[in-house]
Amino acid sequence: MLLFAREWPVLLVDDEPDVLAVSQLAMRRIEVDSVPIVLHTARSKAEAMQLLQGPLGGTVAPYVAVAFIDVVMETDEAGLELCQYIRQTLKNKLMQLYIRTGQPGVAPERSVIDRYDINGYFTKIELTEDKLYSLVKAAVRQFRFASMALAEFSAVAMGIRQAGRSNSRAAFTEAIYSYLQQLPLDGTGHPTHNYQRRLTMLDEHGVLLKGGGYTEAEAIAERDRLLALGLQPLGAPGDGYVIDGHDMLIKVAATETNGETYHLSNAPTVASPVDVLLLQVFTRSMATLTHHMPAPAAAERT
Repeated sequence: MLLFAREWPVLLVDDEPDVLAVSQLAMRRIEVDSVPIVLHTARSKAEAMQLLQGPLGGTVAPYVAVAFIDVVMETDEAGLELCQYIRQTLKNKLMQLYIRTGQPGVAPERSVIDRYDINGYFTKIELTEDKLYSLVKAAVRQFRFASMALAEFSAVAMGIRQAGRSNSRAAFTEAIYSYLQQLPLDGTGHPTHNYQRRLTMLDEHGVLLKGGGYTEAEAIAERDRLLALGLQPLGAPGDGYVIDGHDMLIKVAATETNGETYHLSNAPTVASPVDVLLLQVFTRSMATLTHHMPAPAAAERT
């Protein structure tokens, strides 16, 4: 659900001011899928921990996408201890961690990767401007994919639990909507009740899942506009998608287990091919869970 990120936070941790300055210069204009990265810096393990406990700490999901961490700071292993803190104490498995060291003999690469669950190990000499550009792009995309998949799997699990409790379509959609509203979908790391995300799902009964921004009439009109542009095929027969700038429509065709359903969104991020595949599966899952639930009354759809 990271389509709605408005920034990609990157954390730089190093006790050398020159290294921080050069890194900030090298990364200052990087964008990933039309969304800019935002740099945050810390000069010690302690300072980084304070940031992660405070302004950079996501309330319900990880906020920082990528961190570049020096090994030797307050102590010879301060950076490694910070990685351990992120993975074990914060239980953050999604942040992409890259070790940067000016003293590779202090922390051998293989033992560091195996012990601290990091994503990469580089000497400071290796990390040229081009290398940083490539790493940031790849790391943010990996963070985005993992976060989006986790959010969607969690939403499906929530839907399954709700479907087991009640055959009410209204109760089901309200449970999913409430769950999605808790997620930091706008990239701030905090719930987004006040951010009007342009997101909805439509099936043969009208609005299946609303996410803010569209009225039912607007959603239907936008769906029809995008359909007129022509769908690109998407795996299963009848499934397809169309992307028009930041507007996206995904269609899943009717089967024995689900009705024809559409996922419609307008987001700051330009959808990637992987996003489309994840959302196709998510849309079909939601459609399948509600297929045999009674159609909502008109009042429930407004």
